[in-house]
Amino acid sequence: MNPQKIQMKVCLFGSYIKNSHGIPSGNNGELLKIILKSQGVEVVECHEPILKFHQFFTGYVKLIFKHKNLEYDVIILPWRSIITLPLIKLIHRKPIIYFPAFSIYDTLVNDRKKLKKNSLRAKIIHWIDGLACKMADRIVLESSEEIKYFVKEFSLPIEKFRQLSLAADESIFFPQSDFEGNKFTVLFFGTFIPLHGVETIVNAANLLKKEKDIEFILCGDGQTKPETEKLVQKECIDNVVMPGLVSKKELIEFLKKSDVCLGIFGKSSKANKVVTNKALQILASKKCLITMDSPAAKEAFLETGVNSILVPSFRPEKLAEAILFLKNNPEKANQISNAGYKTYQEHLSIIQTGKKLMCIINELR
Repeated sequence: MNPQKIQMKVCLFGSYIKNSHGIPSGNNGELLKIILKSQGVEVVECHEPILKFHQFFTGYVKLIFKHKNLEYDVIILPWRSIITLPLIKLIHRKPIIYFPAFSIYDTLVNDRKKLKKNSLRAKIIHWIDGLACKMADRIVLESSEEIKYFVKEFSLPIEKFRQLSLAADESIFFPQSDFEGNKFTVLFFGTFIPLHGVETIVNAANLLKKEKDIEFILCGDGQTKPETEKLVQKECIDNVVMPGLVSKKELIEFLKKSDVCLGIFGKSSKANKVVTNKALQILASKKCLITMDSPAAKEAFLETGVNSILVPSFRPEKLAEAILFLKNNPEKANQISNAGYKTYQEHLSIIQTGKKLMCIINELR
């Protein structure tokens, strides 16, 4: 079925990240562009990376000049464009749709514990988070739980918010031919941060290290990587391989060879509010997904034992049990991966996400 052609022009504006290591994901500009184009929307970009404080003034000036002659119907500010939202509010009066992805305050204070709640920096970031949302006409978040948090924490009207899980880049994440390997491979890819709960994965690997035909491949880097490496060394966990950051080509190869892919297992309140784009990438790849049970997971149409396996947060023994179950029941694992892919196609794909996004945009026309 051909996507509906809608005569509309949307501007992606700000200092957003276009992609992550060549992989369009989450709320970044490249994935939003793919989703919009699937609906016949003409996308114009007014983009300028502002990564450091000294780039702030020159970045604003460049954005003003780039924006000067642009014509469009609606502005979308993808993730990390928060610092440019005041600028577009000043120089234009078109409707603004903001994709914050998450609260910076919640991430730094409650999840990563990098700032104390009552510190000056935390209060400033809290103010910026709230101000950006007040300036936007619509705020799009991936779950109702995340919306509830924003409404309560920043005293915002719920009418401003819309729930939408963004799809996966289907040119990268798609079903591939089965690979018969010598080992049962469990794959994690992502940033090593508290939200993802990599410690739970490593502890599950430790419980399964006597199963010599099971291997864990953990791709990525980040805040908790050093302590993860220390845990692996301390417990002599020899079934874990950590190749670090990998290229798009390498990730596709790891996905092809994997039997099970892992989502998130963090214990913070934030982990209950998100399912992450990674889960959708796994479903789109027709791989068996294990992730933590949460309200956000259920809202993303995940049902344990049907199209995924959902386990309690921060319970490595339950994760180990789920992995062993799938290894010993290949037919059931195949049923789950097929059902997961069907769920993605019916509810979470680029086309389905695009249709939902167009409804949000049309509210503001």
